[in-house]
Amino acid sequence: MSAVSDQQPASIVEIDIRTLLPADSPRFAIDDGHARALADSAAELPPILVHRATLRVIDGMHRVRAAELRNRSTISACWFEGDEHAAFLLAVETNTRHGLPLSSDERRQAALRILRIHPQWSDRSIAERTGWNATSVGVLRRETTDPDARPDARVGRDGRVRPSTTADGRRVAAEVIARDPAASLREIARQAGISVGTARDVRFRLAQGRPVVPDGDPAVAAPADDRSGDEAAQDFARSVTLFARLRNDPSLRFSESGRLVLRRLHTQLRTAEEWKRLAPAIPPHGRSAVADILAACAEDLKGMAQELRVEADRPAPDAAPPVRPRSVRVDRPRSGSWSVARPA
Repeated sequence: MSAVSDQQPASIVEIDIRTLLPADSPRFAIDDGHARALADSAAELPPILVHRATLRVIDGMHRVRAAELRNRSTISACWFEGDEHAAFLLAVETNTRHGLPLSSDERRQAALRILRIHPQWSDRSIAERTGWNATSVGVLRRETTDPDARPDARVGRDGRVRPSTTADGRRVAAEVIARDPAASLREIARQAGISVGTARDVRFRLAQGRPVVPDGDPAVAAPADDRSGDEAAQDFARSVTLFARLRNDPSLRFSESGRLVLRRLHTQLRTAEEWKRLAPAIPPHGRSAVADILAACAEDLKGMAQELRVEADRPAPDAAPPVRPRSVRVDRPRSGSWSVARPA
């Protein structure tokens, strides 16, 4: 499915720079500062990628500009033999995976063009190629596509064809869970013909007593966080309070795995605050990439949180007793105040 991974190693040729056409690239413009930095470096410029049928640059316009600044008349290049649509997909993937990061607007335009060329591709498949996130691709699809013109099925990142709407699959998943509440998410997804993420959402909704098919378009992802600043601060304060309670729980404090959980939670709470302080220091051209990485991490954490809530609501018939400390020595110093010493 990847235009990049499908390419075979090609021989390197020297091409007259004057014969090259500008790239059909997701980039809006060349960054002169980046091109100058390449030109001033002592490193040899890697070969660019050129569409053989049109002599249009697919990947490497900054290197072409750097070669011109070096007063070079030729540049090393590799040929691409596919059609123009495949050349654009390759340009998107190569510009996403290396070099100067694409801006958020550039990724959005790339995703929009891919949606028009391949409307049957899934949101995650397009997101993987553009370096964007699947939620944003889904919103873009709904904003720019006629609902009646949407394909009945989509091709995922794994090449499998799945229905565009998950309504029927969600209902089947609910039946599978009713028959076998202990079934794994992968087994539920396999039987219902849906993704593991959708199976997780169905289980979470059942545990909360909510409809398994969301209101409106069942493919719509959860809405973005629209909390006010005060509400966000209150949520953070509540998280700190919950963490303080967990930190005093003997079953966590006195087991190695429990202490690891506490350390990870403490790191997570500190990380959220640190990112607020670090955000102004992120260069403008890198903010989109950092935002996409943070969004992907947030989606993973949200999925894990949903699984934990489902497990918390599930009765545990043979719950093990909490781990208690082996011994605690209580001393009363001369000052008259009590102190508790943990065992070594």
